[in-house]
Amino acid sequence: MAFREHGVLLYLCPPLYTAFIKLQADKELGRSFAGLLPFTEGLYRLGYLSKEDYEELVKKYSQGLKKNEPSLEDLKEQEEIKRLEKHYSDVLEQWDQLSDSAKAFHKEKALLWATKVKSAKLVLELEPKEPFNPNLWQPQKKPGADKP
Repeated sequence: MAFREHGVLLYLCPPLYTAFIKLQADKELGRSFAGLLPFTEGLYRLGYLSKEDYEELVKKYSQGLKKNEPSLEDLKEQEEIKRLEKHYSDVLEQWDQLSDSAKAFHKEKALLWATKVKSAKLVLELEPKEPFNPNLWQPQKKPGADKP
């Protein structure tokens, strides 16, 4: 095992360990932060930390797990929102070149994301207002595609 100059392994007696677990649960902290918060408090009260360092460290080590670690589902949703933001921004840029059925298609899909994706909400504010009919939708041909 490599030597870690800044790492400290502490063996806690039962009363300290119980207090540590209670602090961790009450503040919803991870193990490291639950150990570093009271350590920071003690060093400051003993006069070994400046007020500025103390305030910065207490702010950092008081942040609970829920604030620091987004769930996998949240990360996936953020990724999807980012992807859709780009998609609907592209749709907005190309809006005048789209057929009416393509416009209706994009508006129908934008309904699902309008509360979370700003550009999807903007698509909904554009014309046409008729509902999407999948039987009428035709992909647009690229300019010059019909030339031999």
